[in-house]
Amino acid sequence: MLEKKMTNRQARAVETRKKILKAAKALIAEKGFEDTSIDDIVGAAGVSTGSFYTYFKKKEDVVEELNKTDFYRLAEIVNGMKDKDILDRLRYYCEHFLGDIEETGIEICRQWVRNNLSPNYMLLGGEEITKYRYDYRAMQSILTEAVRRGELKGNLPVDEFALYFNSQLYGLMVVWCMTDGQVKGSEKTETLCEKVFNAALMPFRQ
Repeated sequence: MLEKKMTNRQARAVETRKKILKAAKALIAEKGFEDTSIDDIVGAAGVSTGSFYTYFKKKEDVVEELNKTDFYRLAEIVNGMKDKDILDRLRYYCEHFLGDIEETGIEICRQWVRNNLSPNYMLLGGEEITKYRYDYRAMQSILTEAVRRGELKGNLPVDEFALYFNSQLYGLMVVWCMTDGQVKGSEKTETLCEKVFNAALMPFRQ
């Protein structure tokens, strides 16, 4: 009986947390981060202020949670694709990388960028690590896998290319914010992969 009560309590906790995140996402998208208060969020979610602080220390933590897309998991999916070459795999990764970010909303993305200009360590994949470092590893793993498959030469400077390729993705994300959504990064991935990534990798093709 006690186990059933614990399970029910855990289920309610998960539901409460989801309500807070859903309300925060909608409000920030509508009003912006600065004009959305914790009182606004709990009011829209229909939960108490105490419930908010059970799951989050501050408003910024909600933004971090909304943007905690696991791009290393996305990289693992990409690396498991046996019927696509490295350029197709990079294209898939980039489209989903930028598409997932855009799906959260531009106001949330803007605040996430502000939060991460001074890197914060967060729990990702069971490890305390900065979001940048985690995303860097994801790109690094895609390039390393291409070398392992013999698609790219062993002398490819994987670390440098992971840095430059990730910088391009982050750049498109920032431009999306700076143009108020007029330049949509996820729609630019075909050109990015063909004109930039492919050209850079060409000398290292097997």
